[in-house]
Amino acid sequence: MHVTESACEALSELLERRGDIERCLRLSTVQGNYRFIIDEPIEQDIIFRFQERVVLVVSETVSRDLWGITVDCEQGEGKRKLIFRKARHGEPMDTVRDDAEIVPPEWRASEHERLLGEIAEIGRQIASLRGATKSAIRDQLSNLESKKQEKWDEIRTLWAGDGGWHKRQQNGVPVPAKTAD
Repeated sequence: MHVTESACEALSELLERRGDIERCLRLSTVQGNYRFIIDEPIEQDIIFRFQERVVLVVSETVSRDLWGITVDCEQGEGKRKLIFRKARHGEPMDTVRDDAEIVPPEWRASEHERLLGEIAEIGRQIASLRGATKSAIRDQLSNLESKKQEKWDEIRTLWAGDGGWHKRQQNGVPVPAKTAD
């Protein structure tokens, strides 16, 4: 997820109207719906500022759920309104914490390529099952579709977070990823 400067400004104005200078807003999820609540930042949060003031905090989990989404403002009926929209070309798909270690882009690219290869192989296996009787292949097809979805989820995680890069490092040396069975 990404938050635009104009959204940060609108959040700052909202907090100023409330008169609460010590606290900020937190983007959280309640029963699948996203809400802004008054809160304080914690160490694991991704922090968004406007003119040095913390205006919004988001947990890494919520940020990953909103990968590719931009929080922005639009003008309507004489007032600004916060909106969630798909990221536009050139906008960041995600924001990371300021103190997060940088994941080498080459590693992400190679992991992405590996996962796409595994998805393609699963697709070929699924295509080879299409002519068989449904009762004989139902479980196998369901299993392959599930594996394929897991790989897409891994790609999303790869680009939304560190994709497990830090977990795969032993004493600064990369450990090879598991490959498909």
